Amino acid sequence: MNTCFSQQITRKNKLTSSVLERYQSFIGTNKEVRQGLYQALYNKTPVASGMYTDDKRTGMWHFYSKAGTLVENYNYDTNTLTYEAVEDTTSALRYFVDAPLNPGDRVTKPIKIGGRYFAYIPYLKLFKLPSDMPNTGREGYTITLELLISPLGRLADFRIHVRLGKDEDIMHANTDLLLKDEDKQFIPATLNNQPVACRIMIHCYLNPSDQIDMY
Repeated sequence: MNTCFSQQITRKNKLTSSVLERYQSFIGTNKEVRQGLYQALYNKTPVASGMYTDDKRTGMWHFYSKAGTLVENYNYDTNTLTYEAVEDTTSALRYFVDAPLNPGDRVTKPIKIGGRYFAYIPYLKLFKLPSDMPNTGREGYTITLELLISPLGRLADFRIHVRLGKDEDIMHANTDLLLKDEDKQFIPATLNNQPVACRIMIHCYLNPSDQIDMY
């Protein structure tokens, strides 16, 4: 009788030019299985931390800003958002409810599990620098991601606005092919306690690696 043992090793993988993920993994005969502590680091600053059990997120996870400030706690065992930090005017995200607003209306924003940076990395990675983009310096470009979130909390539309001076191009990406299903799920926005569609606009910049990052 032959006995096989799984080997646990530490894996490192670059999510972007600035974000490195580090995790424990059992290497089996068929696929890599994440098991144990997971961390994502933005230039050595944690932006996500939690545990994997048999390749699934379990227990309490903590999500941080690029500066290392705690912005969200989520319990994957109970599927419960336990903490969401107040979002101030320095945030790179802006929200626009697709409905007329009246004085006294109560509005809540859509929430992406994973915080206001780590959760949006899959969207940042959808940008590809066009080969015909004029080489006028990265600082000349204004790049905005536009996400339309349905009242059911699903990504309904995704666009990338690239502006150079008065010229603007709108780029599309096939999110069905390029995103996992979990990347397209949100806690929906509400208007007077009723789910409502909402657009999220994310202000980004072009970094030295010709990738985009959030301010």
